[in-house]
Amino acid sequence: MNFDRLQLRHLRCLAAVGQERNLVRAASALALTQPAVSKTMAELEDIMGRQLLVRRRRGVDLTAAGEVLLRHAVATLRGLREGLTQALDEAEGEQLRVAVGALPNMAAGVLPDAIALLVAEHPQLRVRVVSGTNAQLMAQLRQGEIDLVVGRLAQPAALVDLSFQQLYSEPLLLVARPGHPLVGQQQPPVAALAAYPLVVPLQGTLVRDTADAFLYARGNALPGAVVEATDNSFILGLLGRTDGIWFAPKGAADSALAEGALVRIDVDTRATDGPVGITWRRTGEPGDGARRLADAIGRVVRRRSGEGRPEA
Repeated sequence: MNFDRLQLRHLRCLAAVGQERNLVRAASALALTQPAVSKTMAELEDIMGRQLLVRRRRGVDLTAAGEVLLRHAVATLRGLREGLTQALDEAEGEQLRVAVGALPNMAAGVLPDAIALLVAEHPQLRVRVVSGTNAQLMAQLRQGEIDLVVGRLAQPAALVDLSFQQLYSEPLLLVARPGHPLVGQQQPPVAALAAYPLVVPLQGTLVRDTADAFLYARGNALPGAVVEATDNSFILGLLGRTDGIWFAPKGAADSALAEGALVRIDVDTRATDGPVGITWRRTGEPGDGARRLADAIGRVVRRRSGEGRPEA
């Protein structure tokens, strides 16, 4: 073993591969190409003198040595980031800092309200909001790059070393522009959706799996025209120009529904109901900024619930 060759990029790559168990998805999370990830992992195996990956038909597994190194790599990355954060906090004095990973259903309503509360109470607040897929954000949380993640519950396999605090539950909704041919129809059949472009979350996300399961359970597959997207601005622009239908997390569509920019299609989607909340690391105490943001999020949710408004 030649530890002088070991670099942070090797540990970050191992952490991403360990999270995703897929080289293509790990490359996406790291903003690299799949060959670059394969090369970095090969370098790490050469440094260690051990095989760390076992390639399978649909992804990769870690060897026993790989699992051991993964645990220590994640802890090392998290410890380094926490140390850097503490050093920055020391230099900034009274400045409150927090980095939060936000999924679309929280980013559109609850989180902006919570941050507004926090800004009013702490004028020196420094907050960083990170977007991405559930898997990407969980990987960053585990590595200490962000302090907490707000949104739908992740896949159970992604919650190793993490804990979930549920705030409420919400379904997915089918929404479209005012004047859409299906808007105003009473309980149109699910099969009618196939005649229009369908906007769905990215492949491999829990919300997408939920949407797919809803359609397949009713004897329907995705229509011919499918757009995978999570950016609300893009989706709203697309729906304003087409007869597309958005299979949306309720919280992501609520603001547009309240403003009249979108209208709900009368299809019963209660079967897609899922928990929404805050995901934390199990180890280590969250910083003051993370605790205060979580408290502000809780206050916003309770206020909305008390007012009888939609909970996301």
